[in-house]
Amino acid sequence: MSVPANPPEQVKINFDHLPLAKRLEEVNGLPIPTSSDYWQLAEFLPKQIGKKIRKLFQKDLTEAEMSDLRKQAIQSPGKTQGEIQRLKKLHPDNPDLLMLSAICTYGMNQNSANNAKMFLALKLAAKDAALALVNDGLSLYNVDNFYRLYHILLERYRREAEKLEKEVRGEKYAAQRAKLATTNALLNILVSEKEKGQGILDHMKKRVMSSSYPHYFTFARISKACQSIDEQRPKEMIGHFNAQDTIAVVYAVGMSIARVPILHPLLDRFNQVMGGSTPNLELRRVSILSAQHFLQLIIAVLDEDEERVKRVGRAIFAENHAATQILDNLQIRQPYEADPFLNMALVTEMGSGAFDTEEHFRMVSLALHAQDTLQKKDMSKDGVFSNSAYAHKRKLSAMVKEEA
Repeated sequence: MSVPANPPEQVKINFDHLPLAKRLEEVNGLPIPTSSDYWQLAEFLPKQIGKKIRKLFQKDLTEAEMSDLRKQAIQSPGKTQGEIQRLKKLHPDNPDLLMLSAICTYGMNQNSANNAKMFLALKLAAKDAALALVNDGLSLYNVDNFYRLYHILLERYRREAEKLEKEVRGEKYAAQRAKLATTNALLNILVSEKEKGQGILDHMKKRVMSSSYPHYFTFARISKACQSIDEQRPKEMIGHFNAQDTIAVVYAVGMSIARVPILHPLLDRFNQVMGGSTPNLELRRVSILSAQHFLQLIIAVLDEDEERVKRVGRAIFAENHAATQILDNLQIRQPYEADPFLNMALVTEMGSGAFDTEEHFRMVSLALHAQDTLQKKDMSKDGVFSNSAYAHKRKLSAMVKEEA
């Protein structure tokens, strides 16, 4: 795995003193793979799942050693960074070391008066933290630390964008101002989605003992947990958690990171190992996948990429329509069971104007039928899913009248 170098110490110039074109380029390069090549992490994935993945119960560094390093990374980031770089040479596939390196990079630069250097360090720290997760380092500890760095990074983007807005006034900056407006709209989406993802993660952390936060949910463990549930062994232990609890935590984490575009390569791997013959597993997989795709759809709309809007919109509709068929003979009690029906309606509403009349009319018809089905199957408390279905039916019925 290739890891970017640490931010150069020789950077002296402040961000405010960089040429306007360079500053616009930096701010417009949001942490979205379609906005900047810097944030495309798919190339860092192992070629085959399992080839570079840590073995199921392998520990190349003891938990006591890792616990000590975590404390040192906070207390003395500069000194600890050197030790971490030494250990990375001995344990190149250890994602925790990459996460700790990210924490140290931020800690070493957080009080820097040089905001160009700080911005560079933040980008590097967030990227390294994301790479730690992508390379089989999924744990509540790592995801939580990624979110801390990601939050700080987004705030830095917002601050610099606000400064630039004041500078690109006047006729000669019309193009730059338009691009910056799109960047700000995308940034608002990233911040909003980040808050949703953080909320999901915080809720799950309350249900798990803090001593288990560093526990890895490797893809080997996720696959094993899915197999155990398929074979009616939900209480079988997979590391620190049984199979049932493993899937519950992984589902929450998956729904959380679906809100972060640069982590979507991680969800592509989820899609390969999560799922199974039971509706419970398959519906959770589709729920995570759709959360990812909805964010991609919103970004495509803001980018004014009509072909991408159609492609992603069709994918959302197809995957959720297929998921509704799994529930033919089942009642609906959980949100992830209701999601496919509601998602069909939502993507149809969002796709108004993107698809040709015939295709969209077909989507509306199927989505309306899905809402009727959801209302019949709803076993939730206070009929919460039926209420949502009713609201969607009103919108969809209005579309039918408009397109008639």
